[in-house]
Amino acid sequence: MSPFVLRAPSRPVLAALACLLALMLPASRAAAEPGIRILNSLSTSDLALNALTTNRDSLEALTTGPLNSKAFDGDDRLRHQLEHPPALHVMKYLVECALPAGEGVKWTSRAGVTHYFEGSVGLCKDWQYGAPSRECLGYVSACLLARNNAYGVEVPLSMRGEDPRDEKRFNPSGATEEWSTMFLPCPSGGSGLTPECGWLGEGVGSCTPGASVTVAAGAPYDTVACTGKLGEISGDRVLRVCKDPKGCARADLIAETDHNPCGIAPSVTFTCPGSGSYSLMSAPYNRNALPGSWVWPQAYSSSPSAYPAEPFGAYTFREGAFYGNLFDPGLLLAEVILEKDTFKPKLVTKSEFKGYPYNGVHACYSRDWVSGDSHLAARICANTTVSGVSANVCVARTAGPCEPGSTSTRPPRCKVNDGYAVKGDGDFESCQDEIGAFHPEPISIYLSSPCDLVPPSVQKVCVTTCNRLSACTTKCRPMSPGECLQKYSYTPPSKPPESPQK
Repeated sequence: MSPFVLRAPSRPVLAALACLLALMLPASRAAAEPGIRILNSLSTSDLALNALTTNRDSLEALTTGPLNSKAFDGDDRLRHQLEHPPALHVMKYLVECALPAGEGVKWTSRAGVTHYFEGSVGLCKDWQYGAPSRECLGYVSACLLARNNAYGVEVPLSMRGEDPRDEKRFNPSGATEEWSTMFLPCPSGGSGLTPECGWLGEGVGSCTPGASVTVAAGAPYDTVACTGKLGEISGDRVLRVCKDPKGCARADLIAETDHNPCGIAPSVTFTCPGSGSYSLMSAPYNRNALPGSWVWPQAYSSSPSAYPAEPFGAYTFREGAFYGNLFDPGLLLAEVILEKDTFKPKLVTKSEFKGYPYNGVHACYSRDWVSGDSHLAARICANTTVSGVSANVCVARTAGPCEPGSTSTRPPRCKVNDGYAVKGDGDFESCQDEIGAFHPEPISIYLSSPCDLVPPSVQKVCVTTCNRLSACTTKCRPMSPGECLQKYSYTPPSKPPESPQK
């Protein structure tokens, strides 16, 4: 977009709604952020095909009995399943999701190596004593799905939801209202700088306290002569500058902008705060606009400075939600069976198997993804091999968008876009699968940036330029959060065949 484009006047009704919404929402954030912090680092290939959760006998044992050391020592359906390396890896995450800190499961391999799996989140505390409930299996399934990562990268994330068994499970602070409503979609639309909704955390910059800093996205360097350009923009977006690395409400901002003297590309100059850092947020000028606009902000100061210096300081980007039950043996379409003496894995599939080993788990995406189906395919699918048999498998079925307002033609799957227990934590509730069945235990995933879980190969922008002598140079830069939300193509990662543990 040219920095010299002029914006049409916004409609008075939208402006009035925006002002009213700004008055209704809290001016400052809560002291504690909602959700359960955890690492996303479970191999997608391991979760997709392993002798523990893709084996009917072991699933029957897990769903009808306890998750404890005695079960893995004495139940023939479980005793040797962890000899399969992917199953051993999945077990670590299963116990972390299910059991509380201080509890765990011990298992000794045929080689005499003892493994201890420690609890952490405690979504199914009673599983260590007996058969798990339906609610338990739903939350643990969603936790495992949320933590899958096809690219072997550890990504911290925040899991949010509502557990009627424990009000503080996903809300440790006990607050009834959270600060992060400003990062949720605008229920009444709006435009410009005032709406406290529809914002995206861009990043954190460093600067010299007291120095002048200019931040822009596609605006001219020289706003008198309207020449040069600082940053990039696609579409029409506004910027907000905050002292807090976690962002801020309008009442606490340092600066804001929806234009520059030459056009609508945003540019603003401010004084660096005493902390020597600031955060940057952006939002579409028209909050009713379909996803697709983005900024790549850049900063200039005559004193030492950098942007971005750090990622945005809070988990404010809602990726989507996972729900269903991956522990139902009757819905398993692919199975890994270990040979009795060698424990060599063998893949057995049903005729209905089309790349989804678990037929009972689902995923939906937030409205902000330009192509949410493509994102989820990259997020939850991988190439894997079992005993020489290779397949592209996905650990959940893509149900479509979680909420209205996306670019997808598929219907929104969740009836509630911000659960009733805590206003502003942005958890999807009452989510449906593709045939309309409801699943009451969804877990919504929040990231500090949408770039965190897109394929590493598409996290940068590269530009090649050639001179008259055909000498070419290529320069690359990291994508901004908004750029990572655009449609991208990817190649599913491959994993080499696993051999039985010795």
